[in-house]
Amino acid sequence: MVLPSKMPQLADLDLLLSVESYGSVGKAAQAHSLSQPAASIRISAMERRLGLRLLERSPTGSKLTEEGEMLAKYARNVMSAARELLEFGSGSQPAAAKRLRVAGSPAISEHLIPEWLNRSGFSFGEARVEVQSGSIDTLRQLIRASHIDLAFIDGWCQAGNHVQKQFGDDMATRYICEDRLSVVVGAKHPWARRTSPLTVRELACAPLVLRERGSGIREFTDELLGTARTPHSYVEFPSSAAVKQTVATSQRVTVLNISTVRSELEEGRLNLVTVDQEMPAKPIYAAWSERRGLPEYARELVDIAAAKGSPMPVFVPGQKIKSSRLAEAKTTIIAS
Repeated sequence: MVLPSKMPQLADLDLLLSVESYGSVGKAAQAHSLSQPAASIRISAMERRLGLRLLERSPTGSKLTEEGEMLAKYARNVMSAARELLEFGSGSQPAAAKRLRVAGSPAISEHLIPEWLNRSGFSFGEARVEVQSGSIDTLRQLIRASHIDLAFIDGWCQAGNHVQKQFGDDMATRYICEDRLSVVVGAKHPWARRTSPLTVRELACAPLVLRERGSGIREFTDELLGTARTPHSYVEFPSSAAVKQTVATSQRVTVLNISTVRSELEEGRLNLVTVDQEMPAKPIYAAWSERRGLPEYARELVDIAAAKGSPMPVFVPGQKIKSSRLAEAKTTIIAS
């Protein structure tokens, strides 16, 4: 058949799905290596050809209209079919052409995904692996827009809320492990050798180093310290790396999740401190499109992540955690 002149181009449909994912024409343009004016022109031209208004534009971003959402639904099917066609055409290509697109919350992308990839037996000469990070809503949109094959989502993505096991009828999920908050000090801090549990009041009165307001870890930390009803002083940073560096080289205290500080615990630069109450733990899930399923590499990564999980050291007060203890069976791994 001869395609009608108003038939949208695949690249324009893909651009529309990116606007839906990022909530911004500018960010979508950047993802497609376009200027914002060029992306806007392409979307506007598609609107004129179809006779539809696809976007609601505002100074804070862009979102799809009802007609735009309907087109995006069809566009996802079209793009999925196009990718299947390309995969069929490249079936005889060497393994170097294979690709894995994975994403996670910031902490998972920085601290857990690299370890899972290394332990999976990946050969980076045989596969192109792309890792990115984002909020739970961003990751969900990236999956639905077919921009990633797999996402790892944790409870810190939504401050104060439990991560739902189900992200929609079109999503498949698998429980991976749990990550727990912990009180951490530098190796030279007096609490590093403390044998009795720390009270929340003592923690609230200590000089603290915290993540910025609005982060999931900060919300849980504030909730924990709020029970002490005691004013506390603190320094806050926008990254866990800055928090860890400050604690390791000062007499300050912090609260971070275990997966973030494992390497520093192994090296002896940081020490765990027990607290007289149970610290919060949040689950980590793998999520992907149920309709598209998991590519071979992605399925392998999920299996490795579920098997390895996030080690939770069994802490003995006053005893330094050594690398061998952390790496061997003297850890608790909560995994499926």
